Amino acid sequence: MAQKKKNIRRPVQDRSIASKERIINSAYQLVKKKGYVNTGIRDIADLAEVSVGTFYAYYKDKDAIGFEVIRKYGEEFYGKLATDVIAILPKKADLKQIILEILIRMKKIAKENIKLHKEFAILSLTDPSFGSAVKQVEQERIQVELSKILEYFGSQILLKSKPSSLSVAQRVMDDITTYMVLQGFSISDEEVLEETAVMISGYLGKKG
Repeated sequence: MAQKKKNIRRPVQDRSIASKERIINSAYQLVKKKGYVNTGIRDIADLAEVSVGTFYAYYKDKDAIGFEVIRKYGEEFYGKLATDVIAILPKKADLKQIILEILIRMKKIAKENIKLHKEFAILSLTDPSFGSAVKQVEQERIQVELSKILEYFGSQILLKSKPSSLSVAQRVMDDITTYMVLQGFSISDEEVLEETAVMISGYLGKKG
């Protein structure tokens, strides 16, 4: 049966913007606590202190708010990588040290959000649109953080400049940390991260 297309409101007034932000934050809190599958639209509306009708004024369905949740998680998962790496490493750190510190922090955030990380990993494999949104957010965030790292370390590191090279490296790092947290390797996490850092730095690094 054909469904009537809904008009999705774009918030322009301060009150409308605040309402939409509460909906996003409430959805994120609930998904982190209960999981995406177990979070309903009524739950989100109640926590945000808005009506279900107000929710539908901004989002046509749960998948639409799901993409906002993915973005929030991407900001949390990747958003402090550069800051944390820069804070702990000397200005003359080599590429392998930098990659290792990034991996350590990726593992830490994944472990702190293991339920959500696991569910997103499964949904990425079973729902093509969800998986596409996750990949888009990952690529956006890693590019932002990488640019901060490059700006700080400057001429100390030279990387392959092709976007495909960075995408491959990011995919490997994310998959390894995800597998480590959700399944585990037969060798220690420290060894896995060390070997991964050696592999990725060798792949991305180039001589000036």
